[in-house]
Amino acid sequence: MNRNTLLAIFLILVVVTLFSSETYNKFFYENIYPKKPYITHNKQYSKNTQKQDVTIDSTETVKSDTAPVVTETNVSEKADVTIKADSVFVETDDMIVCIDEIGASIVSIKMKKFKYNEDKNKNRKKGDLIDIIPNNSGKGMNFSINKSDYSNKVFKINSVNKNFKIENSDEKIISFETDDNGQKVIKQYVFKNGTYKIGCNVIRNDLSGKNIEMRWDCGVEESEKNKPMQPEIRTAHYSDGKYSQHLQFTKEDKESSSGSYKWAGVTSKYFFVAIVNESNKDADIAINSFKDEKEVVDKKNSTINYKFSYATIAENQKESFWIYAGPNDYEELRKYNLAFDNNLFPVLSWAKWLFFSDKWFPALAEGVLWLLIHLYKIVKDYGVTIFLLTLLVKLVTYPMTYSSMKSMSRMRDLQPKITQLREKHKNNPRKMNEEMMALYKKEGINPLNPGCLPMFLQMPIFISLFVVLRKAIELRGAETVIIPWINDLSKPEMIFQLPFSIPLYGDNFAILPIIMAVLTYFQNKMTIKDPNQKAMIYFMPPFMLVLFNSFSAGLVLYWTLSSVFAIIQQVLLDKQLKKNEVIKNAKK
Repeated sequence: MNRNTLLAIFLILVVVTLFSSETYNKFFYENIYPKKPYITHNKQYSKNTQKQDVTIDSTETVKSDTAPVVTETNVSEKADVTIKADSVFVETDDMIVCIDEIGASIVSIKMKKFKYNEDKNKNRKKGDLIDIIPNNSGKGMNFSINKSDYSNKVFKINSVNKNFKIENSDEKIISFETDDNGQKVIKQYVFKNGTYKIGCNVIRNDLSGKNIEMRWDCGVEESEKNKPMQPEIRTAHYSDGKYSQHLQFTKEDKESSSGSYKWAGVTSKYFFVAIVNESNKDADIAINSFKDEKEVVDKKNSTINYKFSYATIAENQKESFWIYAGPNDYEELRKYNLAFDNNLFPVLSWAKWLFFSDKWFPALAEGVLWLLIHLYKIVKDYGVTIFLLTLLVKLVTYPMTYSSMKSMSRMRDLQPKITQLREKHKNNPRKMNEEMMALYKKEGINPLNPGCLPMFLQMPIFISLFVVLRKAIELRGAETVIIPWINDLSKPEMIFQLPFSIPLYGDNFAILPIIMAVLTYFQNKMTIKDPNQKAMIYFMPPFMLVLFNSFSAGLVLYWTLSSVFAIIQQVLLDKQLKKNEVIKNAKK
């Protein structure tokens, strides 16, 4: 690599690190571009929306083998009558759901296949099942009819049993009923085993023609511990089933939009919740951000979560919704054919205007993830999968790499002659350029063949890997035989934790970044021959070490393997050039 290539890598890495940081995004939204340019239909936008205080009326602890939790509520503010409301538990192969009879609302959804990796708080600890509804944040699937809210009404279940376990391919409809001035209102949940889809029907005899609003008032849990160098920012979405809008706020705000929409939802790093209407309808979407005081990015700032709602006009006495509540699993999301997978890698803020990246980057990142998943199905090891992907990238770019390296090598050989021409015609630039082009033609060198072109072609793949390996739930907890001391390729490697944090470097001591830095040194030693560029040989390795130490282990593995293949390429190239030189001299 020449100096320009190394400088380009340095600048790109600095830009990626800076612009992906929470500090910059907060500064950008609040100072540079506070009115976010999201394109919506008939959108209304208001600032500084007051946060609504919502409390949970039943316990968050969900276990299918325990007795129902009993809470008490007043039926009416005027009547001094108290009745008991239970909690209903439904368990499938994938989740454990708790439904409170107050509002017939969902208060807990535990993921049976996913556990916390780190201590979250005193209620949710390492090894516990992940609950995608945050502690004490509110309820899901609250609803209202013509602005009449049912979230505080008591719905009684038509069953003595309050615990249900659904197995095999069974389906279960669980009905809740309440009385509204003589009108029976029924709320049904439909559970089917083997899916993260939960049906929700609202039935009332005079429902047709009335406005019905379904709300998710509790946001979504961030299952991973936030790190200063890798802030996880939730994102809100709404879609017509083909094209999606993505929103991120840095403070308490609100966005509303009217149009033909299919669903609205919110994602955390690894999980997604959406309210879906069975058919595309003219609907009103409202998304409200609120600060989650229990989650803190730093000593001053809490994280942002989202409430959202979907409102439409009922056409019959029964209005059918369903929710997706599960992981951001690529193949799982694509099953529904509703553009859920568009939520995985949205391009937001400043990046939308960088080479129109919002048009092509999501597809590139999805392509990288698709390739990783399908290679994994063959080798059953994501470390080996990253090895194969790195090898594939090197093979694809090798012809350009070989041509560029060959051109650079011959340019170095011509430097004495070029220097002579510059001295000879320093007062006549036109003549100097003519003589240099004649020299290039005579030697068969293309001066427009830049040595850094293959690196720039790989950078989109590198950036997509940076995002994919950080956000893909498929890699969560993935181990590899290549580096057996690492047990999670989606997280930074940590051999042990330092008692203090070093700026940029972090507080985790890792081995793989050190190996990568050593390889970078030898790679630069082989490629940098210009005495004026010697400083880069010694500057780049420690810089790369500090920068990559806080990146995911999978990404560091990719860059380390890339350095290994680059060294091998350089050795082969040097041998080939020497062989060509011997043949050329022999012909003379």
